[in-house]
Amino acid sequence: MRGLRELQLRHRGPVLGEDDPGYDTARVSFNALLDRRPAVIARAASVEDAAAAVGFATEVNMPVAIRGGGHSVAGHSMCDGGLVIDLRLLHGVRIDAEQRRAVVGGGATWRDVDAPLVVQGLTMPGGTFDTTGVAGLTLGGGLGHLMGVQGLTLDHLVSAQVVLANGEVLVASESIEPDLFWALRGGGGNFGVVTAFEFALDPLPPVFGGVITFARPEFVEGLRLFRDLMDVAPDELTMMAYLSRDRLHATVCAVGDPVAWDDSVQKLRTTVPVAEDGLGLNSYLQIQVMQGDTPFGIRHYWKSHFVEALSDALIDEVVELFVGRAPASESNILIEPLHGQARRVPIEETAWSRRDPGYNVSVLGHWREPAIDDSEIAWVRAGAARVASYSQSGGGYLNYGAPDESTDRVRAAFGDEKFERLREIKRRFDPDNLFRFNHNIPPG
Repeated sequence: MRGLRELQLRHRGPVLGEDDPGYDTARVSFNALLDRRPAVIARAASVEDAAAAVGFATEVNMPVAIRGGGHSVAGHSMCDGGLVIDLRLLHGVRIDAEQRRAVVGGGATWRDVDAPLVVQGLTMPGGTFDTTGVAGLTLGGGLGHLMGVQGLTLDHLVSAQVVLANGEVLVASESIEPDLFWALRGGGGNFGVVTAFEFALDPLPPVFGGVITFARPEFVEGLRLFRDLMDVAPDELTMMAYLSRDRLHATVCAVGDPVAWDDSVQKLRTTVPVAEDGLGLNSYLQIQVMQGDTPFGIRHYWKSHFVEALSDALIDEVVELFVGRAPASESNILIEPLHGQARRVPIEETAWSRRDPGYNVSVLGHWREPAIDDSEIAWVRAGAARVASYSQSGGGYLNYGAPDESTDRVRAAFGDEKFERLREIKRRFDPDNLFRFNHNIPPG
């Protein structure tokens, strides 16, 4: 294609066209439902590479997708016919234990981050799977097992190195380009290519946890018990629930002094008959993988809604929906609380717009056979529509958003006031919407 050789000459990392060896491997994404073929994949080895790729895309009028860890269920990290800036070579982690700071490359996953932090006796909230990309989780929110005591991932962001649509590289923070920094904390990949994140760290507390499993006859009572415990849970206890493979699973991450959480954990273990008690983990690295792995290369379609409460009626709906799913399906329903410190940051401080009590209820389609695409997508849509009647605003957690989310639903995720502020920031930093392969915020 026009100019490709020029980009290869000014780019240290590999630049792959459709005929190059490694192209098909490089374009494999998390979601096999979306088989996309970019014109160019530029695997950045430095921030200068990312800037060169942005400049090239502007010169040849080519839209840009950004691939961090590549875990985007909506397929935003891969595009048809455009240029993909692939950051996975930038996965380094630099830790300053004395200052409690970490600088993390834009292509890192939590698997890259968690272990070196734990070795130093430090941590920060890092999602629920260690294969998740740091970039997508941070820019879109950051619900995780430590949210009760540490908040969201984005709450620990100190600064971000960003390549803008005009090719300029800057570092955004509270004191430098504060509007951009505000937008990056929740506004997704709309504003530039984030090649490095600086995070504030906390001491790693003692942890205890694992997964408790309930059989089908206990689905309703098990979910009500989970709800009753989480509604009054101390910060030190974060639990999540998910219906999967004919079981209800409750994950437990309890930190610090057991006096704060032991009574609640014992009630979880003894109030409703338990099919399997998997509690006993005492390593944060084990906690991060206790739900297993969601592999790349299977088919996904997800939708979520934030609800103010898990009412008995909603629990009944969720159980009915799960029991009625297709027999060949691996799909599940996930319920995550917005809990503890994650609710205490003032709502105006970041673009993230959920700080009030509630739960994120997500209908997650996972399957392997293309023959059931239509039925699985229909099941997720129908389920999400049922949950929507309990929704706080009609907008869900965009990190779990489907590829076909409407602009109205993206607006609803932020609320009108924040959405309009984000549009104005987008107009300033990306007026031509170069970075539009995302849950897009159009320029104001």
